Amino acid sequence: MIRDRIKISNIKNIACLEINFDFHNSNIIVLTGKNGVGKTTVVKAFNMITDIKTFEKSAGLSAIRENSSIVCDIGEHPPIAFKYNSKIGALDSKDTLPKGVVKAELPVPYGERFKRFASAAGNDAEYRISIATNNYSRADKLIDFFKSVYLGKSFDSLNETKIKKETCYFILLGNDHYIREDHFCSGEFFLIQLFRLITSKAELIIIDEVDIALDASAQVNLYAAMKPLLNEYNTRLIVISHSLAFMETVDDGGLYYLESSEVNVTLEQRSFGYIKSDLYGFKGRDRYILTEDEVLKGLLEYLINKYIDPFFEYEIIPIGGNDQVKTMAERNADCEIFGRAKTVMVVLDGDVFEATKRTFRPELQSKVYGLPVDDCELYIWRNKEEFFPDLQYPDYNFSDKQKKASKSYWKLLLGSDKVTPRYLYELIERADQEGFALLVEHLNAHLNL
Repeated sequence: MIRDRIKISNIKNIACLEINFDFHNSNIIVLTGKNGVGKTTVVKAFNMITDIKTFEKSAGLSAIRENSSIVCDIGEHPPIAFKYNSKIGALDSKDTLPKGVVKAELPVPYGERFKRFASAAGNDAEYRISIATNNYSRADKLIDFFKSVYLGKSFDSLNETKIKKETCYFILLGNDHYIREDHFCSGEFFLIQLFRLITSKAELIIIDEVDIALDASAQVNLYAAMKPLLNEYNTRLIVISHSLAFMETVDDGGLYYLESSEVNVTLEQRSFGYIKSDLYGFKGRDRYILTEDEVLKGLLEYLINKYIDPFFEYEIIPIGGNDQVKTMAERNADCEIFGRAKTVMVVLDGDVFEATKRTFRPELQSKVYGLPVDDCELYIWRNKEEFFPDLQYPDYNFSDKQKKASKSYWKLLLGSDKVTPRYLYELIERADQEGFALLVEHLNAHLNL
């Protein structure tokens, strides 16, 4: 596992921020947070590696103080430390990294992608010479990238040519007319700049406002489109985004949320549900557990509160009988009522689990588990003489159905003011401690990274 680390001290509103970016299952990390909290400062701190005057140009010297410092650890390279130099009144360093190891793309108007409009127009004569001499070829990789984002063939005629050692792109029309990349719409133009960065062979790339000018459908496809390119070029990517459409597609564990408190600024891995709620005030959950009734819901809440510290925001939803739970889980797989199938877990009573699970559609992606006991209320009812020998209870002979009697008995126990739900759940857990330990493992896997 590769880790990139940065420590920022006393720069702008950040007193001390130490970040470890862990690239576990993906080459992409997405950073977000409210405006003004310091996201762009993080990008500028990385950009110091390639331009030591970054803060002078884009933030002014007021952002830097006598005790300001930045320390960067990039992969397996030696650390780079920037410290305040009183002689020049700015950050300075004697440490270096090989050229091109890190590329940081600043927001408008400082980023290189915003400066390419003018450079593309300035190369018009070179474009004409390349076309006239047939010194160009089909831009296959960029075409594939555009197809992954826009899901169409509109860019199948993209060509590329070398101008001043830089690969430049255009679409050739009839009669030697052409469309330069700077004449594309802004979203398409910025995708080309993103493609350039990823294919630059840099080890680490940091981009502010990665989804700028992209429509919602393109934002939804962008994350998946970048992954194969990053793997091919062995590149790690940290991007800043405010797009819910984009963030919802990010792999679990890939979202980092920058938050400010009265004391300091912190950056932590957060779930999409947490970010959606705190950043936008939207309600919703990352994970759902579908179950049969309120009693089973209470048991699951008891187990989670006792053994698990969930990373994901979650909701336990009692649907009704096992058939209704099955129908809802399959309906979600088709229509994503709650979310993608992997975000939904099903827990059934032990006495119906095996028979019901066999009837689920084979392609259902939601996990289905059963209790180690047949039924919560039924288990207590069957063992009432052992658990509550001194408790008087009515004659339930009017009912030849134990399940109906067990529900009445459960209500009687809780109405006695001598028994709490937690105590009943503790008794149920003791019935099969190994079985419940396994169920806790499944719950933990569903609610954590």
